[in-house]
Amino acid sequence: MNGCSARGTMDLPQVTSYDYDALLDEQGNPTAKYDAVKEMLATHYPEYPQFDPLVKSCLPEQTLEVTQKTSLFGNLETIAQVTETLYPQSMEEVEHPLGYLLYETEVEMDADEERLRVIDARDRVQIYANDQLLATQYQEEIGQDLFLNGEKKTVTNLKLLVENMGRVNYGHKLLADTQRKGIRTGVCLDLHFKLNWKQYALDFTQLDRVDFSKEWQADQPAFYQFVFHLDQVKDTFLDMTGFGKGIVLVNGHHIGRFWEVGPTISLYVPHGFLKDGENEILVFETEGTWKETLQLVQKPTFKDVKGENL
Repeated sequence: MNGCSARGTMDLPQVTSYDYDALLDEQGNPTAKYDAVKEMLATHYPEYPQFDPLVKSCLPEQTLEVTQKTSLFGNLETIAQVTETLYPQSMEEVEHPLGYLLYETEVEMDADEERLRVIDARDRVQIYANDQLLATQYQEEIGQDLFLNGEKKTVTNLKLLVENMGRVNYGHKLLADTQRKGIRTGVCLDLHFKLNWKQYALDFTQLDRVDFSKEWQADQPAFYQFVFHLDQVKDTFLDMTGFGKGIVLVNGHHIGRFWEVGPTISLYVPHGFLKDGENEILVFETEGTWKETLQLVQKPTFKDVKGENL
């Protein structure tokens, strides 16, 4: 279950790994901090014996080529559980408390430009008009005015991909209202709430149903498949440099979330998730930021992050 920290009214989603500044990395291998602590102990407490730590080996580094790709929007009916309601429902109301929920409706334009507002949603919303990205809003931006452009009396397809980026898992905010996810009130066009919605609860246990024969569109959420062969099984790290934001599954196992903002850019893959012979990596990426190759590396990859509330 994904979690987040809290700083006042701001929720801060946690990275998949806590180990970016620990004595041991996710694989259990010593880091530079381990060596520094070991040296300090030898200096101040030489009477205590020390032993060399065990170090696990990794797969050789290699570059994987993308095998197939397809857009999310063309696969909604096959990989999502669909509910239809008068008003949009929260993640809890549709019993889909984790991950992503996509909302869809049709808008008959009353003017060449319509004001649009998402009222009371958590945590991150990507708004698409006729499958073109209109805006991405996160926490403090949600509720700000957006504008739909089109011809009067025509119909615009509206999709909102909402991500639950994590619930607070400690302290006084455990039961705070902010911990309910998805669209919690509604979507306004001008001054009126839009009715008649479909909710697509993305089910990542059904990804064998992803149809790669469906069209791939640039700048849309999409699936990227990497198929590769192994003659031996060892741990590895996926260097997600060049990909924007999303999740990764290895042979059907969800290994974690990635985001190009860092600090962790890689994902650890324990050898138990790999197998002799053919293996599959499936990347679900939401920003339209991707590349044709994926690197298997032997060490985690980090980004130097600076700013407030870190």
